Amino acid sequence: MRQAAEQRTELVEVLSATDTAFALTDVRGHVRWCNPAMAELLGLAPQRCAGRSLTALLAGAPDGPGEADVVVSLPLADGSGHRWVEIRCTPAPRGQLLYRVVDVSRWRERELAEAGLGERQDELLRMVDEDPLTGLPNRRALTRELERQLASGARGAFLLLDLDHFKDINDLHGHPTGDRVMCALASLLRDRIGHGRILGRLSGDEFAAVLPDTDERAAVAAADRLRTAIAAIPMSGVAGASRITVSVGIATFDSGVSWQEVLANADMALYASKSGGRNRVTVYEQGHYKDTELRVTVIERVRAALKDGGFALHAMPMVKLGSGRVIGHELLLRLEDGREPRLGPGEFLLAAERSDLVFEIDRWVADKAIETLVEHPYPGLRFNVNVSGRTLEDEDFGGFVLDRLTAAGVAPGRLGFEITETAAVTNLDAARSLAQQLRASGCRITLDDFGSGFGSFVHLKQLPITGLKIDGEFIHGIDYGSRDTVLVQGIVDIARGLGLSVVAEWVERATQVEALSRLGVRVAQGFHLGEPEPLEALLSRPHGVWMRRPTVFDGPGGAAGASGSGAATSV
Repeated sequence: MRQAAEQRTELVEVLSATDTAFALTDVRGHVRWCNPAMAELLGLAPQRCAGRSLTALLAGAPDGPGEADVVVSLPLADGSGHRWVEIRCTPAPRGQLLYRVVDVSRWRERELAEAGLGERQDELLRMVDEDPLTGLPNRRALTRELERQLASGARGAFLLLDLDHFKDINDLHGHPTGDRVMCALASLLRDRIGHGRILGRLSGDEFAAVLPDTDERAAVAAADRLRTAIAAIPMSGVAGASRITVSVGIATFDSGVSWQEVLANADMALYASKSGGRNRVTVYEQGHYKDTELRVTVIERVRAALKDGGFALHAMPMVKLGSGRVIGHELLLRLEDGREPRLGPGEFLLAAERSDLVFEIDRWVADKAIETLVEHPYPGLRFNVNVSGRTLEDEDFGGFVLDRLTAAGVAPGRLGFEITETAAVTNLDAARSLAQQLRASGCRITLDDFGSGFGSFVHLKQLPITGLKIDGEFIHGIDYGSRDTVLVQGIVDIARGLGLSVVAEWVERATQVEALSRLGVRVAQGFHLGEPEPLEALLSRPHGVWMRRPTVFDGPGGAAGASGSGAATSV
């Protein structure tokens, strides 16, 4: 172990001393380490590179390893021209990526001359400066314009615009429709951006604009006009789409910063807009860099927890309202690594969702659940685990689960999976595929937070589920005679007609239990019926107790949430 650490230290020293630029990124392409040569190339101090997207800092960098190196043209720092660089991306341990960048200007220019293209070089560069779909300047052209503004000492603002959930249009209606909508958006933005301002398309659903001689207030006003204009686009020609929204990040600039730093700052502001609920404008502040540092720290803690056993599972019972019998447990993930500050699921899972670590997390939870079912082979013990929206993109996840169940000899019916309605809608085809695969093998599939999305009942027709959980927002006022009563009654009637089980969540009062029972809800969960407890504590009791937990149904002395046990989930 010590020898390996020394070897890593020596390698870092060697790479730090070379003139060749090197950077190590995590699985999402965010810089974990770079040498001084790379930092100089990016125009940032090495410590300012950490946590930032390399593809955002280095125009043309590939997202992952390819069969061949990538040769791109980058603007010179003084704005006087360009240089050709060769970018190589190779796999590194634990899903990381190692980037190497070499200046190949002499070789590239000689190659062009030998091919008889020397005189056409400017024309060729213009061709590669244009986005082929929209005709707008591409990333390379836009960053060069930003660099030119900075080199001239100009002040201004840089806008980064990311279309919210645009992937849904491509997934649901096909890429030809998506391309048509994209061209319409590009035309609208071009018309509204204003004279003397440069609009470009950076990637699939991301636009950007350089606004010279524009202060923060004017930049925000311009961004809001663009945001409002996009939201007003009629979507009558795209079935099922109500409107398109855009999130915007703004970074002001002057001659004291590099174009890479401006782009990175705008990217952090954009992240804040996305995290804050989307369809909004955010101006970069120093606190956003702190947020990025915190996010990187959280991701490092998640990575360490996966490696060193810092995760634990807690079990929350689902209770049959008529008898108080526990018929299942939802397994909830907790980070218990002994470090401060303590992080709740909403904090570390959000960070994991934005990195590929969520794939490992969901596999760890499923594997741990199956391992526990093997160790406790009692038919009444059944678990539900949650599936991340990102994991729906993992085509191998279903096969992984079924292989583990088969190898362990566990009946698939003892394990259920919960997919939130929001995740299912965002990845409808993937959700349908996974649900079909797991249900065909006998696993239970529950649509979680049902009612939270637009067109919820349509999803019951499209997804091969076995049950649904009513979103807690409908349960909160169920005992006050509100509209929630009518909505829940409708959900119960439709679910019953489709042969689906129903679970109500967020049950916190006895009066809610009474109201739900009158509406025909048979199973519920919430702090009134039983709080989550460490899985190990649950399993430490005699297995017969799992099927019966002291609850409000036991009368005096049987308060819900008192320590007891419960089977896992089987709804």
